[in-house]
Amino acid sequence: MRLLNTKTLKLEEPAGPRLPPYAILSHVWGNEEVTLRDIGEHGTGKKVKGNTKIENCCVQALEDGYRYVWIDTCCIDKCSSAELSEAINSMYRWYQEAAVCYAYLEDVPSDEDPAAEDSSFRRSKWFRRGWTLQETIAPRNVEFFARDWVKIGTKTSLIDVIATVTRVDTAVLMNTLPLSEVCVAKKMSWASRRETRRVEDRAYSMMGIFGVHMPLIYGEGKNAFIRLQHEIMRTSNDQSIFAWLDPPWYSGYRLEPSLLAPSPDCFAQSNTINRIPSADFARLFEGPTSKPTPYKSHFSVTNSGVQINLPVRFEADSNGYTAALACVINGCLVGLRLSCGTDGIFRREDTSDFSNTTLASRDGELDINGDLSNITLATPSDVFVIRDIIISTAVEKQTYSRTHFRPLPSLPYRFPEPPVYVRTAQVAQEGFVLHRCSGKDLRTQPEGSFVAFVWEPWPPSRNATVKCTLAYENPVSGEGFIVTISQLGMRLPCVHIAAFTDGKRAEYLFESSYLESPCCESHPDWASMPLRSGRRVTVATSNTEGWKGLGPSGALGVTISVGRTQSAKARNKKPFWRREKLLPRLWSTQPLPGILG
Repeated sequence: MRLLNTKTLKLEEPAGPRLPPYAILSHVWGNEEVTLRDIGEHGTGKKVKGNTKIENCCVQALEDGYRYVWIDTCCIDKCSSAELSEAINSMYRWYQEAAVCYAYLEDVPSDEDPAAEDSSFRRSKWFRRGWTLQETIAPRNVEFFARDWVKIGTKTSLIDVIATVTRVDTAVLMNTLPLSEVCVAKKMSWASRRETRRVEDRAYSMMGIFGVHMPLIYGEGKNAFIRLQHEIMRTSNDQSIFAWLDPPWYSGYRLEPSLLAPSPDCFAQSNTINRIPSADFARLFEGPTSKPTPYKSHFSVTNSGVQINLPVRFEADSNGYTAALACVINGCLVGLRLSCGTDGIFRREDTSDFSNTTLASRDGELDINGDLSNITLATPSDVFVIRDIIISTAVEKQTYSRTHFRPLPSLPYRFPEPPVYVRTAQVAQEGFVLHRCSGKDLRTQPEGSFVAFVWEPWPPSRNATVKCTLAYENPVSGEGFIVTISQLGMRLPCVHIAAFTDGKRAEYLFESSYLESPCCESHPDWASMPLRSGRRVTVATSNTEGWKGLGPSGALGVTISVGRTQSAKARNKKPFWRREKLLPRLWSTQPLPGILG
């Protein structure tokens, strides 16, 4: 383990089995960070933009009496795969053993109350980074610093705010509740809305939280999270690892059913799940007369799937099965909907909801966290049969299945949303003006210019995918069209166009949800629709890179054009996720600013 000397700003490797007291830095990586090579070749890497952060960290550590500091950007030789693997597998322990952790929030000012309801501290991108989850939990002493390196609080003083934003239990943050006593599903839910630069890092950043180790294979993509679940199942019999659902923000799409989750996002709704001890769980299914079948809590992974002992109930209405898991949510046992194939292997049928079994208490008071000796099933226990089954973990399709649009529940917290930039081409020349739009009351829009719209918060009364809506009208002919930009997934935009011929129809379409109307054209990336007058309106989305008059790129740009005929280029254009086979770099490795993770 290399440490940076706070006086000389040089790297050292302390000798001996015991390390000297050291401080450690937690931060969000920028575009220019000081690496180990910069430290060796340029002294302190002063030519690199991120050097200021390192110098200020060393000054703070020196003032606090620490001779050494560890910083992930410059204390690891990332050219060595062996050293990088060792560092990532040891990182949780390094943060845990640090005397103090400095959390540097470069997007938070020092003159603001971090506990305020709409503070920059609550919205900081530090809370959305995948690696900072373990950097929040592992150290006992965490001090938060603003962009000018002014201390704004500690983990203890801001514990209520941190617990609300991260959804991590207060006892876990204060290190009074061991992570081993928290169920797998709840720990997964903490990472459900976080992002990392590499897809594999979403799994690697959680190894310390689950106390597992595995080799790093960059390039394996989402398979890293599958391997993580396999490692967890090797060391734990916690069945809540199977208690996951479709992420709430995957509106309009449904994941292919599988026993193992394809992403941590699938545990976003599992934050209130608690596991039930094996003895209490087996007692729920003891038959009143017959000798009960012994219940075995352990399970194993085979080449056919997961071999597990579960209470199974046959569902006559669907000709399927419900398997009860040893975990509870909202006073109900979590159940999985299964089907049995001709090969005798069970497969999960539906990932949009659980098939729960209601619990009751003999004394009338249901307390899942207390004494479970009085807990019983609300339905007769003999409808369940405890049996050994094999549930397939294979995912037949690594794609999404299209379903209908559905409203989404409001999230417990929100982060700031990025703007949508809209520009027009030949709209004014064809006689159309901006009649109405969401967010801003604009009546005119110069030809060729752009207007920025802040994405709407997720209102409970409208489809949560809708981000901005614009209505254009021709005052002479009375016809017009409405363009709506929505979001199908965490990074996939979708364009909707609806035409109208009079003002009343426009008001109706604008106020109502028209996304499933026959008159609406909806496509990822772009859409085109003919108007009554023979004109055709085309809407396309892209990155705003290269737009004149716009600052830094990286936002979502929308181009609206009206023409007499549809061009062959637009007619033959495929959505970008088909055209490029993979999402563009903007949506694949660098999510839009403010998107949840």
